[in-house]
Amino acid sequence: MGDPAPARTSTTSDPQDVYGEFRRPLLVLALTTGIAGFVDAFAFLRYGAFVANQSGNAVLLGIGLAGRHAAWPESAASLIAFAAGTGVVSQVRAAPSRWSPSYRGLACAVVTLALWAVLNVLLHHGRQGGLPRIALAAAGGFAMGALATLFVRTAGISTAITYQSGTVAKIGERVGRWLAGPDAHRKRARQGTFLGLLALICYATGGGLGTVAQQQPLWVPAWGALALSTVSFLVRSRRSRR
Repeated sequence: MGDPAPARTSTTSDPQDVYGEFRRPLLVLALTTGIAGFVDAFAFLRYGAFVANQSGNAVLLGIGLAGRHAAWPESAASLIAFAAGTGVVSQVRAAPSRWSPSYRGLACAVVTLALWAVLNVLLHHGRQGGLPRIALAAAGGFAMGALATLFVRTAGISTAITYQSGTVAKIGERVGRWLAGPDAHRKRARQGTFLGLLALICYATGGGLGTVAQQQPLWVPAWGALALSTVSFLVRSRRSRR
C-alpha cells in the first residue's frame, strides 16, 4: 500500500501524527529516532540483544536456538517486553483523560526509560550476565515498545521511531514513485523520501553515540530518559490543535 495523502492540516486531528501532536515535528522525529538508535546500540553491545530493533532480535533468537548465539534469552525477553510495552501504552493512550494521548504516551516512555536506568545501575549494566542481563533487556524492550506508540506518521506519511527496516523499504518505494510515478504523486514521494532519510540518519547517529557512550555504561539509559523528557516541551496544547 502507498502512503496516505491527506493535506498536512488534516493531521491535527490524528493523535499518532507528529505534525498534529508536536511543535517542531521534524525535531521530534530526529530526537526520538536518535534516542532509539542510541539505546539500541548500547543494549546490543552490553546485553547481546536489541531493545528497539525487534527484527534483529527475531533473527538473533533463531541463531540462538540453532546454537550460535548464547544471548538468545535476552533477545526473547526484549521482544516479548517490547510487545507488552506497546500493548500497555496503547491502552493508556486510548483511555479517556484530560491529558492528550501524546502526553500520556510520552510520560510512559520517559518513566519506563527511567526505570530501566535505575535497574541498569542496580544490576551493574548486566556485566555478570544471566538473569540480570535478561531483566535489563526486557526493561529496555518495554521502554522502546512504549516509545514506538508515540507517533507512526509525519504529515500523513508513515514514519517509525524504532522500526527502521520498514523505513528502508518505504524509501525504496518512494524513490521509485518520485522518479517514475505520476506527476501528481512525485512531490509527496519526494517528501516521504526525505523523511525516511532523516529517520535513518538520526537512528544511525544515535547508534554511533550509543557506542561511544559504552565508556559510561551505568548512565546510558538515564541519558536517553533525560533527552526524551525534553520532547515534552514540544507537545502541542489542546488550544493550539484547534
